[in-house]
Amino acid sequence: MEVADFIKVKGFSKLTEQQQQLFVRVYKRHLAAWGTEMRKKYELKQLKEIKWSKKENCLHVFWKGDTDWFHYDTRGCWY
Repeated sequence: MEVADFIKVKGFSKLTEQQQQLFVRVYKRHLAAWGTEMRKKYELKQLKEIKWSKKENCLHVFWKGDTDWFHYDTRGCWY
């Protein structure tokens, strides 16, 4: 997965290049941490929106049809 794969996700194009690269790096690791069934819930086509939180200095990542969302921080962690 590369930056170009996420261009259609709402909010992605508003991120800086550094924030986009952070998202791709953390998303790859996050997805790899799930089992096969859970990966389906969080795959690329399920991404709803990505926002940068200046206050928290991290990304907020949202998925379609889901109330769960994650922080992707600059250390490469998600929570």
